Amino acid sequence: MSSFLEAVSSQPFMQNALAGGLLASVACGAIGSYVVVKRIGYLAGGIAHAVLGGMGIAYYLGRPPIEGALVSALVFAFILGWVSLRMQQQEDTIIGALWAGGMAVGILFISQTPGYNVDLMSFLFGNILMIASDDLYWIAGLDVLILLIVFLFYKQFIAVSFDEEFARLRGIPVERFYLLFLSLVALTVVILIQIVGLILVIALLTLPAAIAGQYVRSLSLMMFLATLLGMLFTTGGLALSYQPDLPPGPTIILLAGAFYLVSLVLNQIKKKNLNIGSCCSSLEKEFSQVDEGKRKILIWVLFINLTMFFVEGIYGWFAQSSALMADALDMLGDAAIYGFSLYVIRLHPIWQSRAGFIKGIIMGVFAISVLFGAMYRALDPVVPEATTMGIVGGMALVANLICAVLLLGFKDTDINMRSAWLCSRNDVLANIGVLLAAGGVAWTHSHWPDLIVGVALSALILKSSIEILRDAKLEMANHQST
Repeated sequence: MSSFLEAVSSQPFMQNALAGGLLASVACGAIGSYVVVKRIGYLAGGIAHAVLGGMGIAYYLGRPPIEGALVSALVFAFILGWVSLRMQQQEDTIIGALWAGGMAVGILFISQTPGYNVDLMSFLFGNILMIASDDLYWIAGLDVLILLIVFLFYKQFIAVSFDEEFARLRGIPVERFYLLFLSLVALTVVILIQIVGLILVIALLTLPAAIAGQYVRSLSLMMFLATLLGMLFTTGGLALSYQPDLPPGPTIILLAGAFYLVSLVLNQIKKKNLNIGSCCSSLEKEFSQVDEGKRKILIWVLFINLTMFFVEGIYGWFAQSSALMADALDMLGDAAIYGFSLYVIRLHPIWQSRAGFIKGIIMGVFAISVLFGAMYRALDPVVPEATTMGIVGGMALVANLICAVLLLGFKDTDINMRSAWLCSRNDVLANIGVLLAAGGVAWTHSHWPDLIVGVALSALILKSSIEILRDAKLEMANHQST
C-alpha cells in the first residue's frame, strides 16, 4: 500500500488513473441505479459490446477510437431502445445479434487497419493507467451533462423506471424519456470503457448500484451510495493491482464482485434474524412525517456537493491551487452541514435550533482549516495552473448555482434550511472568487491572486459560521418565550 501511495503522489499517470476512476464512478452511480431498478442490464450490455464496431471504424479511419465509441453508443442506444419498445417478442434475439455483430465489425476493421498495432485487449478489458489529462476533462464534462439531465428529469425517469402505464396515464411521453435514458446509459458506457473495458462495463455499471439497493429504499440515496461504492472499488482495485502488477480493470471488477457476494450473504443472515417488514414500515412512517420537499432538496444538494468536492479536490491538487483546494474543503464542510440538516429535519424545531450551534462550530472549524491551508501555501509558493482553475471553477459555479436556486425557496422557513442556504450562497461566491483568482494568475503569472482568494474564502466561511450561531441563538430565545 505504501508503494501505491508513493506512486500516486509522484507519478502523473497514477494520478490520472485515480482521478478517472473517481469521476467515472459519478456517472456509474447515477445511471447504474436506474439500470438495476429497471432491470435492463442485458440491454446496457448490448450497447456496451456493440460499441466496439464504432471504435474499430474510427481507428480504421485514423480517428480517436473514443469518438467512434461515443457515436456508435448513441446510435445503438436508439436502435436497441426502438427494438425494446416495438419488437418485444424478438427482443432478445435482435439484441444478441447486434451485440455480436457490433463486436465482429469492430474486430474486422481493427484487423484491416494499415499498420495494425493496436492492443485489442485494452479495448476489451480497459486500460485505466493510460488515461490522459485531456481524457479527464471530457469525462468530467460528461458527468456534468448526465447529472444535469438526471436532475432535470428525475421524476419522469422514476415514473418510467417503476411503472410505465402510470407514467402514460400522467401524460409523460414514455418512449421519449426511455430513449433519453438509454442515451445516458450509452454516455456512461463510453466513460467506463477506459476504466474496465467493453467486456466488464456491465459489471461496474450494475454491481455498486445492486449493493446499494440492498441497504436503501430511496433511489436518490441509492445513487449516492452507489457512487461512493464505485469510488471505493476503482481506488481499491488500483491499489490492489499496483504491487503485483495485475491488470487494474479485472481487479476492480473482482473487488466489486467480492463485495456484492459478501453483502448478499450478510443480507440473508440479517433477514433471518430481523423482521425486515416491520422495520421498513416503521421507517416509512417516520419519514412520512418529514417535509418531503425539504428532504429531497437536501439529498440533491448533498450529492452535488460531494461530487464537486472530489472534482475540485483532485484538480486543485493537480493544479497546485490554494483557491481550488480551499473551495474543495469548503464543499466538504458544506456536505457535512447538508447531511446534518438532513438528519435534524426529522426533529422538533427546538432541536433544529440547538443543532444550529453545532453547524456553526463545524463551519468555524473548516474556516480555520482553509486558513491554515492557505498559510501553508504561502510558505511554499507555487504558481498554479490557471486554465484548470478556470474550467473546474466554472463547473463548480454552475453546480452551486443549481443548489442555491433549489434552496432559495426554503431559506426563510427555519434555521435548519437557512444554514443550508448560507452554505450554498457561500459556495457560489467562492466559485466566483476562484474564477477571479484564475484570471489574476493568468495575468500576473504569480501565486498571489490564488493565495488571496484562499484566505478570503476562510473569512467568508467564518462570517457564515457567526451568522448561523446568531440565528440559532435568536430562534432558541423565541422557542423559550413561546
